[in-house]
Amino acid sequence: MKKTVLITLISFVTLFAHECSYELDLVFDMKKGVLKGDAKIVTDHDSLTLLDTSANITSIKNARLIVKENRPLLLKGKQKDPIELTFLYGFKPGAKDVLLLEGWYPAVDLMCRYETRIRHSGMQFITEATASKKRADSIVYEYDHPLDALHLIASSHYKSASLDSKSGVKLSTYLYPEDAHLAQRYLQRSADYFSRYKKRFGFTPFDTFRIVEAPFPAGYSMPTFTLIGKQIIDKPFVFDSSLGHEIVHQWFGNYVYAPYRGNWVEGLTTFYSDYLYAKEANEAADYRKELLIKYDSYVNAANEIALIEFTSKNKESKNAVGYGKAAFFFYMLEKEIGAEAFGRGIDILLKSYRYKTASYKDLRKIFEEASNRKLLDFFKTWVYSKGAFDFALSNIELSYIDDRYILQFDIRSNGKLKRLPIKVCSDEECLWETIDLSKTHQRLELDIEPKEIVVDENYEIFRRLYPSEVPPVISRILDGDVTVVVDRRDEKRFSGMLKVFKHVVYSDEVKFEALKKEDLLVLGENNTFLKQVALPFTMEGDTKIELFKNPFNRSRVIAVFESHRLSRAIFYKLRHLGKYSTVVLQNGKIVKKETKPSQRGVHFKIASGSYALKPALDPLRSIFSDLTNQKVVFIGEQHTDFSNHLNQLKIIEAMVKSGKKVAIGMEMFQEPYQKYLDAFIAGKISEKEMLKKTEYFKRWKYNYHLYRPIILYAKKMGLPIVALNIEKEITKKVVREGIDALSSAERNRVPASIDFSNGRYKEELRRIFSSHQSRTFKDFDEFYYAQLLWDETMAKNIVRFLEAHPDYTMAVLAGNGHVMFGFGIPDRIKRRGIHRYKITVNSMKPKPGIADYLLYPEPIATEKAKKIGVYLEGDTDLKVVDLVKDSPATKAGIKKGDVITAVDGTEVNTIPDLKLELFFTGKRAEITLLRNGKKITVPIDFSVAEKRQTPPHGSPHKR
Repeated sequence: MKKTVLITLISFVTLFAHECSYELDLVFDMKKGVLKGDAKIVTDHDSLTLLDTSANITSIKNARLIVKENRPLLLKGKQKDPIELTFLYGFKPGAKDVLLLEGWYPAVDLMCRYETRIRHSGMQFITEATASKKRADSIVYEYDHPLDALHLIASSHYKSASLDSKSGVKLSTYLYPEDAHLAQRYLQRSADYFSRYKKRFGFTPFDTFRIVEAPFPAGYSMPTFTLIGKQIIDKPFVFDSSLGHEIVHQWFGNYVYAPYRGNWVEGLTTFYSDYLYAKEANEAADYRKELLIKYDSYVNAANEIALIEFTSKNKESKNAVGYGKAAFFFYMLEKEIGAEAFGRGIDILLKSYRYKTASYKDLRKIFEEASNRKLLDFFKTWVYSKGAFDFALSNIELSYIDDRYILQFDIRSNGKLKRLPIKVCSDEECLWETIDLSKTHQRLELDIEPKEIVVDENYEIFRRLYPSEVPPVISRILDGDVTVVVDRRDEKRFSGMLKVFKHVVYSDEVKFEALKKEDLLVLGENNTFLKQVALPFTMEGDTKIELFKNPFNRSRVIAVFESHRLSRAIFYKLRHLGKYSTVVLQNGKIVKKETKPSQRGVHFKIASGSYALKPALDPLRSIFSDLTNQKVVFIGEQHTDFSNHLNQLKIIEAMVKSGKKVAIGMEMFQEPYQKYLDAFIAGKISEKEMLKKTEYFKRWKYNYHLYRPIILYAKKMGLPIVALNIEKEITKKVVREGIDALSSAERNRVPASIDFSNGRYKEELRRIFSSHQSRTFKDFDEFYYAQLLWDETMAKNIVRFLEAHPDYTMAVLAGNGHVMFGFGIPDRIKRRGIHRYKITVNSMKPKPGIADYLLYPEPIATEKAKKIGVYLEGDTDLKVVDLVKDSPATKAGIKKGDVITAVDGTEVNTIPDLKLELFFTGKRAEITLLRNGKKITVPIDFSVAEKRQTPPHGSPHKR
């Protein structure tokens, strides 16, 4: 990057039309660490602004120092004599390297032609000079160009080498002895870069260029030399891109200057270096996406600035704007006016602003002249305004009218573009359309059957990315605004890291609700939080960092870090690896670096098309041989369709006949009641008592006749029935109040590990929620958490049983939604170590990957649940509030206001009690009622045909 003089008292926007002459006479006392300096400034200005300096000015001659409007001014006297200053500057005594970069001498706010005389022997000096003269006691450095500031490097360690390049630039290296072997590589690469850019820009700004090694991390460019830190001096990326970047600065930043505020040189330099190299490698779109990912990682509403506000790179958020967005701006400008006009503009810039400052306003005028176009609106949008283009597309509808498809949708944007190109694709081809963003509703007439809308897949617009486009990358956690999760046992081990971050929580204090809003850094491969969220982190090497999408919010990330060789060098390396998702080190060397895949462009699916299946249906028995060889067979169901349950029974019978020991896992029973299922199978309690004690009619709303044949078969054959589900009370509490609301005892009932990571499952559940569950749950999050709790609990109980009974197989009976595509229970038993299973679903629309087998049974009936034909006020209130016309209740003379108290002499107090007793009655029953304070008994005949009737207002329960 261009080394920038930091100015805190003024905005450095002066056009350097006037120059000054600045002579420096310097004496170094290396033992004491003191620099003594005499300065002589000649200018026709009456006053000079003195820039920030750490030098101690000991005397001033021919001027006086005043402060005006908080600016220190050197005010000249009437005479035209030079201003003379003496000053002292301190550095480390006995230093072998002295780097004087800013604030070391009394700099002024003018471009000056310098002459520097240095009195010291035994040191090598590098400065912006283009010539030098040795004298008996000193060296005089001369400059054939003006400078905005002077930099001086001194060392007694350097080994130098040089090369006269074909471009006419004399190249030199100044490297430490241990890195001197890199000299020829640097010289040759620099020669290649100068040849390339001389061809592009037509000239080289200076006749000499030096590559100078620094003892600290650096990548700076000054006129005639660049400073590169020892820590990166041998890294491939320096030779491949960073060196070229600093050389381009010889034209932009060291030949043509930018204002301190509104600094555009980093963007244009990046455009002509890093971006150009990616373009030549056919990776231009990928590079532009990387710029957008960095912007997404670091820039938010609180730290965002406009290009016109950028000064220098002092934060990653500033880097994402001043380098990334600015480079993207020049890409879009070239695209807007054309490459030829853009090239003419660059030529005008270099010709007209030699050793001068050009502002964004000047750039606009230059490119307007080069393109013969007005560009004020373009500059207002991208230079003077904050932000990136953003949009949302919704309400996609497809119809077919007459002879073509009509695609309609709504699109809203933030106004940074007037028109947006989109791609509409069928299975065979894509069409390009440009839509007018001033209109919300869009209507397209198409000759193809569209399957999706694709927006900006080549990243030609500076915009906010959709979460699906953003891989989880290290840059997301580098700015320190991340919550660190650490186990208490690891706190001491990671104590050095913890000091760097503002927000640290212990693993046992993590609040799930807070995770939706935060990026997380989890420390330690055995961190207990990893198990809770089921992140598949596997240690490699001696140091590893891996990032995952935050399952609670796909716009956020969770990073997992472990190291058995903690050091500061690791974190320095990571700062240069921000675009990767996974980095593994071994003995300090990078052995693996990967970026996880992400979507290219924004894709909006359109519900269209048809599937074709060849009618080659096989009888159910044809799949028995495959199913009976599995450890687990999932048999999905539509809960109310008895034909599905009959298929379940047939498969269970086949498994038993194959000679396997079979258990039946059932979603319909909840795990606290397992002992009553065991007692029933063992013959210790009756079927009725089992249903009462498992609270079947309270916890599962469906007709027991649907499941009874399976349960009676299990009793007959002595097959264990495993209660798979979590108790209703915990699910209800989680969906209403969140996991954080659970007590310690309740928390122990919840699976220790819950996998939130499957985005496709979440979208499938969102579809199911919209279609069927939106009335049952307050919002999708409630339904989603409930579904995951059910899935994880059932998977946990399946695996726990099979681990305790390794000689058993299991038939799992659950709703289709829990097993289709493998997303629900199957993936979760797989995560727990069971891989041998098959999935069957009943009565489902065929979709690719939905199951191993799709079953289509013919409809078949079973006995219906007995119903009296009354509406009751609530689950615990058996007061009759209305009756069904022509029902057994009306025939028996039951009236509104009656309270049902017994069935066949057995007391009932709740609807589950009533259901249980009705199930075990015959075709007739005696119902005891409380009417006007008196008990009466009426006979009920269930053979009376019941006609359904819509419940009255308030929707009381019908029984």
